[in-house]
Formats: sequence, structure tokens, C-alpha cells
Amino acid sequence: MMETELPRTGVDDIDWSLVEDGSAVREMLKNLAGGGPAVRTVALSSLYRLAPEGADVRPWVATALPILLGMVANPAQPDRGRVLRLVGDLAGADRTWQMSGETLRAKRILAEHDGLTDLLIDEDPQVRDAAAYTVRAVCRLSAELVELLWERYIEEPDPAVRLTLVGSGVLAGAVGTGYEPTKRLLAWVADTDKDLRVRTIALAELVAMTNPPPFDVETARDTVLEAYRAGLNREPAPLDDLVAPLLAGQWLAARQWTPGFPQVVSAVRAAYRNDVAPQLDLLQRMLEVDGWDARQDALYEARSLVQRFRGPFRPLVDRAAELMRDPDPQVRAASLSLLSSIGELARPAADAVWADLIDGGYWINEGGQGPVLAMAARLLAELRDERLLPTLERMLDEAPDTGDLHRGIAGYGFAARALSRTLRRRLRTTEDETEYAQLLLALTAVAPGEAADHLAEEPIDLGTLGLLARAGRSAAARVPDIRATLTCGEPALELAAAHAIWRVAGDAEAAAGVYDRYFDDRKAAPEHAVAALDGLRELRIRVKDRARRMVRLRRRQANGAVLAATADALWWVAGNQDAARALGPVWEATPRERPRIARLWLATGDVRYGARYARAELDAPLRHNLRGHTARPAEVTEDEQLLALCREIVAQAG
Repeated sequence: MMETELPRTGVDDIDWSLVEDGSAVREMLKNLAGGGPAVRTVALSSLYRLAPEGADVRPWVATALPILLGMVANPAQPDRGRVLRLVGDLAGADRTWQMSGETLRAKRILAEHDGLTDLLIDEDPQVRDAAAYTVRAVCRLSAELVELLWERYIEEPDPAVRLTLVGSGVLAGAVGTGYEPTKRLLAWVADTDKDLRVRTIALAELVAMTNPPPFDVETARDTVLEAYRAGLNREPAPLDDLVAPLLAGQWLAARQWTPGFPQVVSAVRAAYRNDVAPQLDLLQRMLEVDGWDARQDALYEARSLVQRFRGPFRPLVDRAAELMRDPDPQVRAASLSLLSSIGELARPAADAVWADLIDGGYWINEGGQGPVLAMAARLLAELRDERLLPTLERMLDEAPDTGDLHRGIAGYGFAARALSRTLRRRLRTTEDETEYAQLLLALTAVAPGEAADHLAEEPIDLGTLGLLARAGRSAAARVPDIRATLTCGEPALELAAAHAIWRVAGDAEAAAGVYDRYFDDRKAAPEHAVAALDGLRELRIRVKDRARRMVRLRRRQANGAVLAATADALWWVAGNQDAARALGPVWEATPRERPRIARLWLATGDVRYGARYARAELDAPLRHNLRGHTARPAEVTEDEQLLALCREIVAQAG
């Protein structure tokens, strides 16, 4: 033990005039020792309020601590558990990291107290619970106490005390026995303890650690579901800010929501690896729990599930649509967040999103760079829901600086042709260059034939060439500028100009001349070769004489994207399907080319060859185009389209 001179333990043995706030502390200690229940409660509360001094405690704490410990040691003292809890808080049980100032003095005095270990086996469970908590204050100073915690857990009959022992054991393990033994003990507690709350906390603590050990996933699943049903995941009561310095850890926890449950759900899901069915079952059962926290957590977990995995998600989408009418706004927000992140899969919920939007939802939100389309409006725009078009048209006049507004309109294409008049009027009147460019993009998408006049003076770049190609023959006045770009020396610009010259002037020879320079050039970047091959594919039989060069390219090319584009071009240019019948290795090696290959197999009729690849794709649990652990909404839509193509291949193959 440390050699520390302990103060005298009698209240009247101390000259309180030498202690700051001494007279007040003396009176409170006397009331705590001999007053009635109400007087003791007031004294306890007053000591809590008088103790903090910034992040530290006042000097009187070290003087009063032995007196308080003496009260706890007296079996006749009322409220021994509450007094011992005060001792722990004064010594920084909730601030294990603080090892300086008056708090350190208090910790040392507590570590010197021989009776602390006896309090862990006291007859009063409230005292044992307070002792299990108070040990945290000295876990950095007394290894002997640390080692007792898990031994006491095994012998402790009271679940509330076991819960405190588990929490203290985790903190003590960080500075005593180490993380790895603590992880194994937590996994054992989570699997075996009979009390739901203890198992829940053990699970939450376990999964919060790096590389947790294996645990019984079925027990963990049942534990977290029961914990949600029992309401264990509720926001803590707010703490008195005046005593927050004494309870810094609790003060932080009180301002966090669901500090462990979502991590537990994620850990249970991860334990199932790529098996979608039990993960989906867990979330669906959470969505049926009568508790907004379970529903909210399930909806946010469902987002990553749908983005990462394939599965029968229609019931989940339907449930999310139902929860768009949930009385709790956080559940509604979580439902909308899920639906807005899963692309085309959210279409069955469009009516529910529309109903929420017209029933008081926001059309525009304030973003970091200015106003943006609200999530519900953006989702409906991405789904091309035409009910939204009149509102988008009004926004052109009333909120023209709304982010994603013009891109959202452009996404509708010809379906939004009725907005062209408003778009042209805004183009004539706006003086904002950024808005002008966005309006031009939208007009070219919804009414390309009406955009030519506005494209007449636009400088030639990649964006303008794309717009000219979309405008087609109506942009014939820009043909000289496009021709000049065909030999500018910049591959991306030349290829875009070739595409534009074909769409605007119908000049297949000029376009093919550019494509010839890139599609089989060994020095060309793969993306440029692919763009050239796609250009030749669009020219079809007009460039049939390039078929031999494409065949030679297929024989010496190793890049999967180029091989797939070559096979695609050979079919549409020359009707040659030999290359399509050899794309199996490319399918396996280059997942992102699978949609193109599947469409090609359907076009060529090579469904028997492609069927085994399509069946394997349908059996694969992960999306083909994952980026890290999830896919973006557009990528989810692309993957679902691939699955539809695979189903068609299998169906045609018989």
C-alpha cells in the first residue's frame, strides 16, 4: 500500500476552521450521520453540489473521505450504500483517467482503506453495488482490487450488483488484467448470465472493443430483441449540471443516444456473415417491436443490409412505407433515410413518401452550400415520379438556387417536356452563370430540339459536346466547331466530338476516323478504347470493315472492360457472336462488366452458354458492384437490373 498519512476520522476531531467551507461540510457530515431520512438526503445532495471545482474536487474532500468511510463501516449507519456511492464519486470513480490534484489525493486515501474489499461481500446488496462502483476510482492504484472483480461476479447473487461488477471489470481490465482476458470474460457473461440487463451490457461492452471474440450469436440475437422489448435502450435521465464534473462519464453518456444497441445489432449481423435470411429476420422482428428505438435502429441497419446484400427485401420496403406514418418523427426520418438509399427498390414506397410530403413534409432543406431538395423530394425525383413535376416547375421561379433541382428535372427526360417553356424563360432572364449551365442541362434533357439556340455560343468542352450530341440535328450550326475538335489531340475531347458529329451531322466517316485511332491502339487508355468501341457499336454496319481489327484486338487484349466492349461491338457491327461466347472468364474476373455481358448474351441468344454464370450470380449474396461495404443507390438499382437480366437468361435457357 502507499504510505499516506490518513486524516483523523471523527467529525469533531478536526479543526474545520482550517478547511475551506469547513463549517458547512461539518454540518452536512453530522446531518448525514445522525439526521432523519429527509435531512440525510439533503446533506448528501449538498455534499455533491459543494464538491466540484472545475474538473477537480475541493480540498475538503480528502479531509471528509475517512469520515464517510467510517460511516459506511458502521452497520447501524442508514444509507450506507448511498454514502459509499458518494465516496466513489468524490474519488473519481466515474473519472478513472483523472490522476492529478485533489482527486488523486482522494484516490490514494481510498486505496489505503483496508475495508474496501470487505464491502464487496457486505450483507447489504446496495453496499456491495456501491463498492463495486467505488473500486473504479482506485483501479489504477490497486491491482489486488481489480483481480477481485470477476471473482466477485461469479459469486454474486444479485443481478444489479453483477451488472456493476461487469462495468467495473471492463474499466479495470484496461489498466489491470488487459483487454484480451476482459473480452473473453465478457463473451462468457453475454452467453451465460441469467439476467437480461447483465447480458445486454456485457454484449454492448464486448462489441465496442476491437476484434471481439466469438459469442453465441443466437443468444445474442435473443438478448438484444428482449432488451428492446424491455425498454432497456432508453435515454438516461438528465444529470444535474452542477455535479457534472463529478460524473463526467455519465454526463457524456446521458447526451448520447443508444450507446451500445446498434453496435450489438451490427455485431450479430456480422456474425451471420453472408447469410441474408437471419439478418433480415432480425431486422424485421425489430421493426415489429413496440418501441421507436428498435424501429429506428432496425431501419438504419437495414440501409447497409440492402446496399450490401441481395435478398427478398420487398416486405422490408413495405414495412418502411408503413412506418412513414409512424407517430414518432425519428422513425419516419429513419424510414425515409432507408428508402432514399436503396434506389429503384424504393419504388413500391413512392405513394407513402408522396403522402408524407404533401402532408406537411419539407420540399427544400438548408444544406451546407445553400438550399437543396429535401430527401423525400429528391427520392421521388430519382424515381421519376411525375406527381413532383408541377412543384419542380414552381421551384424554377421561386427557389432557382435549390441544389439538385435542375439535375432532378433533367432525370425525367421527355416526361418533363411540359417544363421546357419555363426552362427557356429562365434561360433568357437569368444572369447567374451557374444557374444558366444547370438550366441548359435540364432543357437539353427534356426538350433537346429546343436547346440549340442556347447552345450556339457555348464554348466547346466535354459538357457542351455531350449536350450537343443530345440536341442532335437541331444543333447543326455547331458542326464546324465539332469538326475542329476531332483532331484537338485530347483523347477524351476527340472521342466526345466523334460521338457529337455522328449525332448532330450523321457523319459516320468522321466519327469512325476518330474511333480508329483509339479502339485498338496499344497505347490508348482502356477507358478511351472502350469509348471508341462503343462509338463503333453505335455506327453498326457502317463500320463493318473494322470487324477483323476487332477480332485481332480480342485475341491480344487482356483488359476485361475492353474485351466486353469488343464483343459487344462485334455483334452489333458484324453479327459476330464468337466473342460473346467466350466472355465467361471476363464475367468472373470483371464484375462491373456483367450488366453489359448479360445484355449481350440476351441479344445474341447465347443464353445456354450464359445460364451457368447467371445462375451463379443469382446465388451470390453480395452485390456485384460493391464499393467497400456498401453500394450507392444508383449502384443498387444497377445490381437489381443485373439480377433481372440473369433471371431472363435462366428463363430463356430453360
